[in-house]
Amino acid sequence: MKLIFTYGTDALILPAAVTEHLDKAGKKDIRVLLCLASEPMARVDLTAASRLVAERLGLTEADVASALAFWRGTGILTVEEEGESVPAAPAAASAVTPVTPRVIADKGLPAYSAEELSGVLERRQELASLIDECQRTFGKIFNTNEVTVIAGLVDYLGLDGEYILLLLSHCVRMEKKSLRYVEKMALTLHDEGVTETKDLEERLLRIELMASSVGKIRTMFGITSRALTAKEKGMIENWVCTMQYGDDVLQLAYETTVNAINKASIPYANTILERWYAEGYRTLADVEKAIADYGRKKTDGGASFDVDDFFEAALKRTYGE
Repeated sequence: MKLIFTYGTDALILPAAVTEHLDKAGKKDIRVLLCLASEPMARVDLTAASRLVAERLGLTEADVASALAFWRGTGILTVEEEGESVPAAPAAASAVTPVTPRVIADKGLPAYSAEELSGVLERRQELASLIDECQRTFGKIFNTNEVTVIAGLVDYLGLDGEYILLLLSHCVRMEKKSLRYVEKMALTLHDEGVTETKDLEERLLRIELMASSVGKIRTMFGITSRALTAKEKGMIENWVCTMQYGDDVLQLAYETTVNAINKASIPYANTILERWYAEGYRTLADVEKAIADYGRKKTDGGASFDVDDFFEAALKRTYGE
């Protein structure tokens, strides 16, 4: 048994290297490549051919441009302009040369022309596959403006692919699936000196912990109609990000606060939590064991034990009384 292709009057010929990139190519990338390869106009007027292909496939011209950028990034395609061919990049590309981050005075990424964007994609061969991974992360095909944002993050800010994908994943989790939001956040982080992936991981962890905890803590302390003060935010961030206390420990600190002063107070609860942390109590079990141990000592000494005594003693040590 053997396979026989029926060519008819025409044949479609593609480089064998195309198969090396199929796992990273999207459905639109493959459809556009096949149509452009079979469109004679592409060898004469790529702009006109792109319009024809977009109409034939029911895509936008931006979709076609994005697919072209992908295949040019792999080295499969080159574009001939004014009689001169742009040399193809090797299929197995080396890592991008690091770019020293620069302070951006106007708080915005550069606006690349189509020619400039093509140049960036050809110069930075890893960018096409990065864009594809970013599209998978966001679950959508980027238009030209969105591709430009990713290009700017790499080419202008000097951010690596791992950093960018981590940032996009964070935005997806926070339900902020906008490349302009990604751009704004990346610029803010850049200006704050957060340009390494490790530093970004720590910053995003704090942001996500705060996002998941602040609402519950506001409800716990009955803060519903006013904004938290900067001091209160700092205390809460310390509880959930630095001390890494769970809801159960925070609930006990809240209850102890109310029992002690008959009202909810974040500063008072903060004093309790700081003392527990200084004493080495990290979990609810740690605190409960400390209460039990303290109770046994009080009982053995012949005195009655009140849980509030334990915390009151801790507060007095904190205040130096």
